[in-house]
Amino acid sequence: MDDAHKLPKKLIDEIHDVPPLPDVVVDVMRLTREPNTTAKQLTEIIAKDQGLTGNVLRLCNSAYYGLPRTVSSLNQAIMYLGFHTVRNLVLTCSIHNFYNPKSEIYGYQNGGLWIHVLACARVSDLISTKLRMDLKDTAYTAGLLHDIGQLIIGNQIEDTAETIVDMMLNGNMNELQAEEEVVGYTHCMLGAAVADKWNFPTELVHAIQYHHTPNQSVKNIILTDIVHLADSVVLAMGFGVALEQIKFSPQPGVLKTLGIDQAFVDTILVEAESIVKDELNMMLDL
Repeated sequence: MDDAHKLPKKLIDEIHDVPPLPDVVVDVMRLTREPNTTAKQLTEIIAKDQGLTGNVLRLCNSAYYGLPRTVSSLNQAIMYLGFHTVRNLVLTCSIHNFYNPKSEIYGYQNGGLWIHVLACARVSDLISTKLRMDLKDTAYTAGLLHDIGQLIIGNQIEDTAETIVDMMLNGNMNELQAEEEVVGYTHCMLGAAVADKWNFPTELVHAIQYHHTPNQSVKNIILTDIVHLADSVVLAMGFGVALEQIKFSPQPGVLKTLGIDQAFVDTILVEAESIVKDELNMMLDL
C-alpha cells in the first residue's frame, strides 16, 4: 500500500481486528480472472458454502433477472448469468456480512452505507462498461469496498461518529478533514489498508485509497477516476444519505482523464437511477 510506513499505530491496530475474506470469495475472484476456468470449477468452489449457494440461487431466481425457468443448481446459474454476474453476486453476498445493513454510519441513514456501496458498485460497473470493459470486474469490487474504512470507523471506534458529524456541520470541514481531526486518518487510508491485508490487486487498493482525491493518484488512474465518479453520482442520487455534507462534485480533472463531459455524467445519472432502484430491491432482500 502507498505510504504504508506513515500509517498511524491506531490505524494498524484497527486493521489487525478485521477478519479475512472467506476462502470461497478469494477462490472465486481468482478463478474468474483466469481465462481457462470452467463453469464446473466455479460451481465446485461456491458449493462449499451452503449459505452462499442458497443466496446466489435465490438472487438468480429473483424477478430482476427474469430467467425463463427456475434455476435449481449453481451450474445452471453460472451458465445463465455468466461468470461476471455470478462473481459479483458471490462478492456482494459475502461482503454483506461485513457491512451489516442495520448499521447506522455517520453521514448515512440506518443501513444507508450498505445501500450506498451497492449502488456505487453497480454504477462503477456501468461506467466501466461504457469506457473500459477490461475494468468491469475490478470496478465493481472497488465500488463495493470503497467505503469499508468508513464502516470500520463508524462501528469499531467509539465516540467518533457524533464528533465527525459535528466537525462537518459546525467546523467547516469536509468528511476527510473531519476524520483526520478526530481519529488521525481517513476512511480511504483505512479501507486501502484492509484491501491490502486481503491481498487485493494493487490497482484496487489504489482506487480505494484515492477515491476521494483522484488528483493525488499517480498510477491506476482510470480505475480510481471511475470509482470517484460513481461515488459522486450515487451520492447525488441520495440513496441512503442522511448528511448533505458528504456529497461532492467530481473533480474536473477526472472528466478530462476519462475523456468525458458533463453531458456524459448527466446521462449516467439518469441511467443509474433506474438501474440502481431495480437492483437495490433485489440485493436488499439478502
